[in-house]
Amino acid sequence: MHRLRAFENLINHPTAPHLLSLLGVVVILVCALAWVATFDVTLLFAVGIALESFSGNWKFIPIPFPVDRVILLLAALLLLLRGTGRVSDRKIVFRPIHFLLLGVVAYVAANALWVGTLQHSYGFYALLDRLGFIPFLMFTLAPILFGTARQRNVLLVVMVILGLYLGVEGTLEGIGSSTAKLVFPHYITNASLGITSGRTRGPFLASDAMGLALFDCSVFAAIALREWTSRRAQLVCVAVIGFSTVGIIFTLTRSVWIGSVLGLVVTMAVDGQLRRHLPKVLLGGVVGVVAVLLLVPGLRSKAGNRVSYATSVWDRYNTNNAALRAVEAHPIFGIGWQTFETVGPSYLREAGTYPLTGVGLEVHNVFLSHFAEIGVFGGLLWALALFSGVGGAIVRRGSSSLYPWRLGLLAMFCMFLVVANLGPLSYPLPNLLLWLMAGIVGSDRNSTERYPGTMLIDGVAHLALEFGSHDSAPGLVGKT
Repeated sequence: MHRLRAFENLINHPTAPHLLSLLGVVVILVCALAWVATFDVTLLFAVGIALESFSGNWKFIPIPFPVDRVILLLAALLLLLRGTGRVSDRKIVFRPIHFLLLGVVAYVAANALWVGTLQHSYGFYALLDRLGFIPFLMFTLAPILFGTARQRNVLLVVMVILGLYLGVEGTLEGIGSSTAKLVFPHYITNASLGITSGRTRGPFLASDAMGLALFDCSVFAAIALREWTSRRAQLVCVAVIGFSTVGIIFTLTRSVWIGSVLGLVVTMAVDGQLRRHLPKVLLGGVVGVVAVLLLVPGLRSKAGNRVSYATSVWDRYNTNNAALRAVEAHPIFGIGWQTFETVGPSYLREAGTYPLTGVGLEVHNVFLSHFAEIGVFGGLLWALALFSGVGGAIVRRGSSSLYPWRLGLLAMFCMFLVVANLGPLSYPLPNLLLWLMAGIVGSDRNSTERYPGTMLIDGVAHLALEFGSHDSAPGLVGKT
């Protein structure tokens, strides 16, 4: 409010020093925008996606504005100003899945507006990230942003760097106080922040989000390991996979452990070449886990405590049962988008075999959460979009060059489903990466090669083919 009044005074009663200062700021902003305008749009999007790791926590660094959102917004503006034709030789083909995603966003937005949560930050940002509008948008744009091998390589480089950072940071964080001082940013080790202190939680301040991000980055590293030929680059990929595996152990989160094993086993089992190496990989994983448990002081007791920790299980039972009662009471429109933390406690009931916990918590199941908050119709709409968009990209045949990405998407989806059924999963990056990967894998179906608009003869030949005039020479229709 103070800044707003100062700005009003500047407008109504400008002074020479203030005008000079304002002019200087404008010049700096123009120069900065001109400099950013020279960047590659694909690179900007990739960097913005990676920086989602710090989403919601920039103030603890401290940085007064969300850098990830600013970069993504700049990238979107550059894409709009330049046009997709200058960014990619492909153009988007809108399929029913795109209209389904739009319908999901519109339905939930109307629900949130009806209950009054859209006007608040928690409801608005949950619509953007948790549902979410931004992941759906990246699914749509992925074929033109990452539709070529060069563009996908840009994403691989950024995600491998992110994986190396998260893996090393997570390992340092998990070893203990002797290495915790090396963790950067330092807010990660502040026990008063976040809800999973004592476990590796990374810049997310949440162990389940950290585990998901580590697993996803290891998937990108595995794809890069297959596609990169440089020996040094391959060694970096191996390091990312190794550090990510150790970091996943240090998260001390059962859903992450289960999801990681399931994602690895299912993905290797469906591929003939990988299936032969599955026993060796599992044996090596067991040996590695045992070694980490034995070498890191206190980790074995922490892991044992987490395995037998019952409070989070009670939270899951109580919130899930409360969500089912909410669905029974409000099956059509639900109790309202992002209202369970405040409305949900009225549906909690004490059970005879475990204590009543979970008051003020989110539902520990994403599917039940959506059904409770937006009703059966809205929940089914979202589930249909999820399995059509992500699951459809996995099962459909596509380009052989995208086969490693399809396997990676399968691993990420298995991990996502496990964690989504055992936790609230309300963090931006894991949702965004899943839908981004689905958009990349579905590039062949959701986009097509662009015909050169400047070559009239190509355009005429293309129109002739469209109207069934197959007598035209096929050589006239070129591909970019």
